[in-house]
Amino acid sequence: MNLKGRCKLINGQKVTIGILTTPQKDIFHSNYHIGLLSGIMPRIKSLGCRLRIVMMPARPYGKLADILTRHKVDGMMILTWRWIHPALAKLVEEGEDSRILVVNDPLPRLGVNCLYTDTDRGVKLAVKRLVKKGVRKIGMIHGPIDVKFRIGGKNRTLPFIDSRLKKAAFIKALQAEKIPLKRSWIRSTSANSKKEGYRLAVKWFFEKQIPRAIVCGNDDLAFGVLEAMKVSGFRCPEDVAVIGFDDNPKAAGCKPPLTTIRQPLRLMGKEAVDILYREITRPRRKAVLRKYTPVLVVRRSS
Repeated sequence: MNLKGRCKLINGQKVTIGILTTPQKDIFHSNYHIGLLSGIMPRIKSLGCRLRIVMMPARPYGKLADILTRHKVDGMMILTWRWIHPALAKLVEEGEDSRILVVNDPLPRLGVNCLYTDTDRGVKLAVKRLVKKGVRKIGMIHGPIDVKFRIGGKNRTLPFIDSRLKKAAFIKALQAEKIPLKRSWIRSTSANSKKEGYRLAVKWFFEKQIPRAIVCGNDDLAFGVLEAMKVSGFRCPEDVAVIGFDDNPKAAGCKPPLTTIRQPLRLMGKEAVDILYREITRPRRKAVLRKYTPVLVVRRSS
């Protein structure tokens, strides 16, 4: 998209683009968010727009347009939109507004802009890499299947689309390679963290039958698996190969360097700004659904 020049004025004011996310502590310290921001921030600056970062307020929104008016922005990106609040997720799923944009966790027939990574292709590349190396005993560790909330003294859950897509992609990739599915080798953690990857892997490595390779739902889980291998006496990749997802900046420097599926987060962040800016300044009222192709970054862990 070719957007030249400085920011247009809307009603005499500069365009303001917002980022809405969870109030979770240190949310912008995650490598996923850092990757997106590395594309968002320079593009906001080059267009001469304003950026407003807001956390989900305690009082829910009545409709999608309320997000814009309450926070005084012309367009809004919602990051980790399935993790913030069930009421917000429902608004995004059921509403229509081309001035709203979400990243990843795609659902059919969304009425807002959605940019997402082709999970099927990424996981397929990982499995193909392992099969090419002669590995056919392959397991997976992914994040939680559901997101849990405690609201008004009651427990609520939402399907966690990212984990479900990666699990489905893994099963599909095994079937394409004619590898028998061993469901006990597909394991879920309670969080996408190094700590959870370590906890689950240490327990797994005490069992009699373990896979020759583990595909992880993100790099933090993979880092936990690598740490568990060290304390359990396993070598990577000689005993168990490990592949992550995201291409965390730490992936190249860990021991051994981590093979991982790279999401084009910088590009996605930049184009998220472009899409919202275009809709704000030249409205078409049509939401964009855009899929991005990941690449497999091969390093020593596989």
